[in-house]
Amino acid sequence: MAINTNLYFKELKRYRNFFLAWSISISVLIVMELAFYNIFMKEDMVKQMTTFFENPFMKNLIAAFGMSLDVITNALGYYAARNAIYIVLLGTFFSILLAGKILAREEHEKTAEFLLTKPVTRLEIVWSKLAAFFTYLLLLSVMILLAGSIGLEIFKGESVYRLSAFFVHSFYFFLLILTFGAIGLFLSLLIKRGRPITNISIGIVFGGYLIDVLSKATQSASKFGYISPFKFVDSGVLRPDYGLEWWRVLYFLGISLVLITLTFVIYKKKDILI
Repeated sequence: MAINTNLYFKELKRYRNFFLAWSISISVLIVMELAFYNIFMKEDMVKQMTTFFENPFMKNLIAAFGMSLDVITNALGYYAARNAIYIVLLGTFFSILLAGKILAREEHEKTAEFLLTKPVTRLEIVWSKLAAFFTYLLLLSVMILLAGSIGLEIFKGESVYRLSAFFVHSFYFFLLILTFGAIGLFLSLLIKRGRPITNISIGIVFGGYLIDVLSKATQSASKFGYISPFKFVDSGVLRPDYGLEWWRVLYFLGISLVLITLTFVIYKKKDILI
């Protein structure tokens, strides 16, 4: 593995504002949502919602979003269920959008000639850009981990939860954004002229999320959920046996490894237009 430090730091600087905007926004939203949990419990809104949760028509639909009365009355369960839209959707958007830009930007902006004429190999270019990409994925995961842990401690009230379950859930999130990032890297090299894949990325994330929700809401569609990476994130944080499951981890790492390997192969052989 050969990383060009100048290129690595250049990529970090180039996407610094992009990272800060997304990471700060997601972190703030997480804390704000957890603050609502505190209000939710103090105002005794739970009793008012009991009938709603026991409604047969709404029960399956609510369960599709990982919610139940037992879940949302526990701080960690509430965090895993309600914050899914911030942690999961926004996090995967960040990952796939950044991945879609980082290798294709020079070709799209017609500055690839300047990069390719430098004394660096194509493998060095890929490694350096991927190193910057992975750095920002790790930093985003750490910021969300901190926002979640601080928010939980401040607003948990009398709720009790296992810290190990929180860390496992956070690790699943990292694996998820890594997988979507690998999808973005791979797709970005299939598009001519390095054109942005923003619309495709949004479609993939929303499509995958919708498939997962529908598979949980409808028994007949449950098997289709395995098409989506979201299906493999275990959000059952209140289960006594909740922990990392090897087959879920292998799924995320396997897909990511295959797509990243293909990214190297394609970039090395690709006719980059300048």
